Amino acid sequence: MKNTYVLTEGAIQLAIFVVLFLVSLNIPLLGAFAALFLSLPFIIFTIRHGIRNGLLLLFISLIVSLVVGSIFSVPIAFMFGMSGVVIGSLLSKMKNHYIILLAGTVAFLIGIIVDYVISVVFLQFDVIKESISLLSNAFDQAFKLMEATGKQPPKELMDRFNERLEFIGYMTPTFFVIFASVLSYLTILISIPILKRLRIEVSAWPPFRHIVFPKSLIWYYLIVVIIATFFPMEKGTFVYIAILNIYYLLQILMLIQGFSFIYYVSHQKGLARGIVGVFTIISFMVPFFLYLIAILGIIDLGFELRKYINNK
Repeated sequence: MKNTYVLTEGAIQLAIFVVLFLVSLNIPLLGAFAALFLSLPFIIFTIRHGIRNGLLLLFISLIVSLVVGSIFSVPIAFMFGMSGVVIGSLLSKMKNHYIILLAGTVAFLIGIIVDYVISVVFLQFDVIKESISLLSNAFDQAFKLMEATGKQPPKELMDRFNERLEFIGYMTPTFFVIFASVLSYLTILISIPILKRLRIEVSAWPPFRHIVFPKSLIWYYLIVVIIATFFPMEKGTFVYIAILNIYYLLQILMLIQGFSFIYYVSHQKGLARGIVGVFTIISFMVPFFLYLIAILGIIDLGFELRKYINNK
């Protein structure tokens, strides 16, 4: 009787996944939204029936995705399915939301890397190189237009642009990690309300203002800054690219910590959400503000500023 129930629900969750999967593949705008729910059937099934049954559902879904799509759609199904199994197995057991988010990020990251490798090796399509090429062509056209109007583009501007393009190529790992973490965060954020409606017991996801990273991040950040400052590295080498990506990933974490502190203070002081929202948008338009917010995040993490706010 129990096996029949598991098989029945497995078939239902598989059907839901197939519908969402077909929508995500064939309908551009709606498909992007549907993709955010692709992990949900695996999360529900894994929470209810365990990781072994979740992996079995993943295996079957890969076969079905090959039938309804193509061999190149299988990695996409693997990415969302594996992430759903990982997140589902942890949501039912763990209360540490950072571990769940990290595990989901790693699962999505593995899927993204697999998709990227398959795209480059089998389709001869490198999304990073193609993006850089599009940017380069756009600026070449802009420079030619300036020359046609009798204005010579400043050499400094051209050199700076070429450096930016080179920088984008070096930052590919960071882009992948950011994309994976955003997918993981949105998947969890969307799934929890639905799981609660289905009466599946999961702990509530804490508000953004309560995000506080481990203090050890400050030491990692300091070590990377010292290495980058006092140990010159040749551009393009593995060590240079690794340090560059680690530095910017830590910088992003400090930026998140800074915004979290700002949202925390605004909540404690009763400021309107609209004001904080407008400030957030303006901050991304003015890069200097982002540096200040990152510094604020470092100070908050190191000196626990929130304790002083609470004591007042």
